[in-house]
Amino acid sequence: MTTVRTLRAIELTKIFPHPYKKDVQIPLFAAASFQIDAKKVNFLVGVSGSGKTTLLRIISSLEGINAGELYLDEMTIHNLRGKEKLRYLRSLGFLDQFPAKYLSMNLSVFQNLEQTLILYCKLQREVRKKKINELISNLNINNLRDKKLRHLSGGELRRVGFACSIVFTPSILLCDEPTAQLDTENKQIVLETIQKAHELYEILIIVATHNHSIIGKNPLFEIDERRVIRRQ
Repeated sequence: MTTVRTLRAIELTKIFPHPYKKDVQIPLFAAASFQIDAKKVNFLVGVSGSGKTTLLRIISSLEGINAGELYLDEMTIHNLRGKEKLRYLRSLGFLDQFPAKYLSMNLSVFQNLEQTLILYCKLQREVRKKKINELISNLNINNLRDKKLRHLSGGELRRVGFACSIVFTPSILLCDEPTAQLDTENKQIVLETIQKAHELYEILIIVATHNHSIIGKNPLFEIDERRVIRRQ
C-alpha cells in the first residue's frame, strides 16, 4: 500500500514588523497547526491579506517562520539550509496566474516542457521525449504540442504552465490563484487538468484561491484569526 504524502504544521507562527511603526509587530500566523495530505486536491482560502501567498512561500521554504515546526512526511522543512534546501526547492512545482513570466513565449509547448525537464532531471533525450509525450497525452493538450506559447490563449497558457510545473513529478504542487482572470469555461478546464494530474501522479496539491465556487467537495482550509482551519 502506497503511503500518502502528508504536510504537517505544528504551532506555526509568523510575525512581520510593522511597515511604519518601529518596535510594533504584526502576527500573520499564531500557533497554527494543520495537516494536509495528497488524498485529494486541497484548497486554501482567506480574505485578501490573510496570508495565503505567504503560507505557500513558507511551505516552499522561501519564507522563514518565527516559531513552530513544518514537516513533509518525516522531513523537516522549517529549518532547511544549503544543499538540503536547494534539493527541496527542486522537488516543488509552482503555478500562478502569470505563467508567461517563467515560460519561454517564443518556444513551443514541447520545447518548454523539455527545457523544464533538462533543468530538473538528468534524463536521456529519448526518455525525456517519451515522458513529455505521455504528459501531453494525459493532460489532453496534444493539439498544443508544437504551438509557440505567444500564440496561445490565456486558458491554454495556464494549462501549459501547469504541465511544466508537474512534468518532473514534484513532491508538492503549489498553485496561487491558478484560475484568476479566466472565464468560466477555462476555469473549469484548468481545474479538470489539475484534478486529472492529481489522479495520475498522486502529487500533494494545494490551490490558494478567492473563488469558493471552484472547490466542490475537495478539502478546504481557511486562514482565519491567524490560524489555518479545515472547513471540509
